[in-house]
Amino acid sequence: MKLTAVKAILSTILIPDFIILASSGALLYFGKTGVIWGMSRYAIRNAHMVAALLMCIIIPVHFFINRRIYLAEIRALNKKD
Repeated sequence: MKLTAVKAILSTILIPDFIILASSGALLYFGKTGVIWGMSRYAIRNAHMVAALLMCIIIPVHFFINRRIYLAEIRALNKKD
């Protein structure tokens, strides 16, 4: 598989993962009791934890694959005009 395809897959996974993580975090924070959107707090917390674990695995891989881009950006920040 080409590196470009791997980058595309990782980025595509990170987008819905972030949405799940952010929305479940907000639901857990603001929805203090009961059932929210037909899901118990236990189910929301489990979804939040799975999304967090997935993100913790994918982000370091994403950084490693894109390390040249990040290093070039850091060099551009340090470049004196």
